[in-house]
Amino acid sequence: MSRRQIIELLETSGYMPVETPILQPADVFLDLVGEDIRTRLFTTEDQAGTELCLRPELTIPICRHHLETGSAERTANYGYLAPAFRFRPGETGEFIQAGIESIGREDTLAADAEVMALSASLATAGGLANPSITLGDSAIFTAFVEGLGFAPRSVRRLRRALGSKPRVEAALADVTSTSNEEQPAMMAALASGDPQEARALVEEMMDLARIQPVGGRTSAEIAERFIEKAARQTAAPISEAAMTCLEALIHLEVPAREAASLLKRLASVASLALDPVIDSFVARLDAFEERNQPVSTMTFCGWAGGRLDYYTGFTFEMRGTEDRTTPPAVSGGRFDGLMERLGAETTVPAVGAALWLDRLPKGDEQ
Repeated sequence: MSRRQIIELLETSGYMPVETPILQPADVFLDLVGEDIRTRLFTTEDQAGTELCLRPELTIPICRHHLETGSAERTANYGYLAPAFRFRPGETGEFIQAGIESIGREDTLAADAEVMALSASLATAGGLANPSITLGDSAIFTAFVEGLGFAPRSVRRLRRALGSKPRVEAALADVTSTSNEEQPAMMAALASGDPQEARALVEEMMDLARIQPVGGRTSAEIAERFIEKAARQTAAPISEAAMTCLEALIHLEVPAREAASLLKRLASVASLALDPVIDSFVARLDAFEERNQPVSTMTFCGWAGGRLDYYTGFTFEMRGTEDRTTPPAVSGGRFDGLMERLGAETTVPAVGAALWLDRLPKGDEQ
């Protein structure tokens, strides 16, 4: 698949390619992309000391472009074919991504199906015929976690781990761990005080001790983890039944059409009223079939939900193998909250997908 063919397919599908700066503000990505990627950023500073990074993906730059060039609520389709940069063990740190972003459409199911269909067309053109497709849904996962009584900070921690079963399992172990030791005075103070004051206290202590953030985390994020741990030590423990329910969800890997009934049974056992969010999942499958997408071969995984913090609903990944531990060749999903987090005054519906050309059999033939 030549780059010209990609551009032609994007343009004929109504997704006009746009260009965005390679250098981006690092803080935006540190806030939004998740720990999996923030530790792999290539960063630098300008003469004023402002931290910058080489864009590790294109969705955030496209959304920033959308906000800078008109009303956030307007409907727009964008395409791109451009390099992205992040450390990838065993792969090059610079790679070409092609992608699509559909912003502002209120007919969300139709938009989701269009993005899925166009992603499949691009993958097929790149030599990935009949890919293995994994579906996830962070809205379903969040509804379960909140309904089971997890604290808001634990909900955020678990959501950020979506996209990798081992990472979700580790996050669950982390948010449910308890200590029998007596709380240190500082931890007790953090648990009982005002969150804003507690955050400021931790950041000030780090500054005084000249502790440098590591692993891509900001001092504010480290403070948040301290506060989360302190709150967990004073919170009521999660019941064994709730733990069993969430563990069952995390390990759920079934054909997509079987997922809804199993999810509803799981919700019923836990006395959770989750029919609306599960019915939305079913309606999306129907929309996929209307676009002739192979729903019968798709798999729903409870731990899936996107590897980026900004996903808010359905997600998908395409691979040339059934091994879901391998990096996807195509990934995408719905990110309705991203525009607001970037500065828009309201929630803007959005969905998109990205293709790694170097992971497609005929992905980058120039």
